[in-house]
Amino acid sequence: MDWARSVSIGRATEVTLFTPIMPGLVPGEGRTYEQRLHSALESVQRRLLRHVPTPIGVMPTIHFARWLILRPAQYLQYSTITPDSAPSLRSWLFFESNFDGEVKDYLREFSVFLGEDVDRIWGNCEGWPAGGSRSFETYWDYAKRHQIPTHAFYAAYPDLSVGRIRQLQRFRRAFDAFVARTRQPDGSTVPDVAKLFDQFLSENIVYPNDFPAEGGSYVGEDVN
Repeated sequence: MDWARSVSIGRATEVTLFTPIMPGLVPGEGRTYEQRLHSALESVQRRLLRHVPTPIGVMPTIHFARWLILRPAQYLQYSTITPDSAPSLRSWLFFESNFDGEVKDYLREFSVFLGEDVDRIWGNCEGWPAGGSRSFETYWDYAKRHQIPTHAFYAAYPDLSVGRIRQLQRFRRAFDAFVARTRQPDGSTVPDVAKLFDQFLSENIVYPNDFPAEGGSYVGEDVN
């Protein structure tokens, strides 16, 4: 099978999946598969907006992810075919994500960290494997069969992993706090700024790249 290939720029890679949503009602429920899918996606969004910890927030490689439901009235708006004239037409689930590393490793992380959410979402789509995302090889095959090619991909920080970006965020907060400690109310420098700088380096030595040099070390001045 001639599968679509993900595009990579530096560390960043993309994947786009396009899966048909099952028609009709969910057995034993008074709602359609599309309605159940919409409810599952809204649940994910509510958790994110309320800053409730979610599995997707702890995935170590994910930069960006988006799910959206494409309905016939949307994708046929410039077509002579209409949903009314072709009632068998269905809605589709569009998924797009940017991440660090290889697509297979990324989807494996999805099955580990987001298995239940993944099943709640794609379980409403045609052909979803009976074993769900936990049955990784069938899940991988399903994803690749529904991957569509990306023709243009842009990454703002192609050489920075998610882990590194988070490190730099923490470093920036620490540096802002350090600058505040070195300023007096009138804007002048506090005494012993060199001592404070050595303390800052010793507390934040895990963040800089290429410092100390390979084989070297840094031991801050004893500030106690």
